[in-house]
Amino acid sequence: MDTNGSGKTTRSWHSFAKMDWLIFGRVDYVITKLILGIAVISSVIFGLIGPVIDAVSKAPLPISYPTTVRSGIELPRGTTHDGEVSVPLLLHDPALGERLSSGAPNLLLAAMIIAISWLLFHLLRSTEAREPFTRRNVRRINMMALIVGVGGTVTQFVQGFADSAVLTSGRLPDSSANGLIFELPFSLFPLVVMLLLALIGEAFRRGVELREDVEGLV
Repeated sequence: MDTNGSGKTTRSWHSFAKMDWLIFGRVDYVITKLILGIAVISSVIFGLIGPVIDAVSKAPLPISYPTTVRSGIELPRGTTHDGEVSVPLLLHDPALGERLSSGAPNLLLAAMIIAISWLLFHLLRSTEAREPFTRRNVRRINMMALIVGVGGTVTQFVQGFADSAVLTSGRLPDSSANGLIFELPFSLFPLVVMLLLALIGEAFRRGVELREDVEGLV
């Protein structure tokens, strides 16, 4: 790169290249708080207000229906079809119990998002005030770990029971023929995230202990 006589272009380029883009500035804190606010508002709308409006307006209940397709699909050469598919359906005139069971997983997920957003907001405020290593923040991180791990696992079980309650109600085609008794889509992702958050909490706890030891020597 050509430079002028004072070398200002070279210095500015090196400063730009060495800039740490992951350091949080004032604008980053504001943007993060806005994202947390949007997450809370969206959770309230889609997890609580939306299902209530659908129930009042008697809107059809969207469900996912696993079934078997045996014919009617032309496949290219060298491919086979295993027959198992999931079809999105609209269940008209659902009972109150069906609405409650189908809406419970979304309600739990919304509660988790709101709780985690609240904890992150306080963690963000203390970090912005340059006081991240506190006992209170350690408890907040550990609480987030429990919410993600336990709450995420419970939500999956609730989703499985809710889906099975609708699938075995006799209102769907071929539900008895498919032998559907209980279907549970289980993922270890919430438990993995819980362990990672617990590790971060342990790092914060050791940081707090180190800070207390240094303060005790002063």
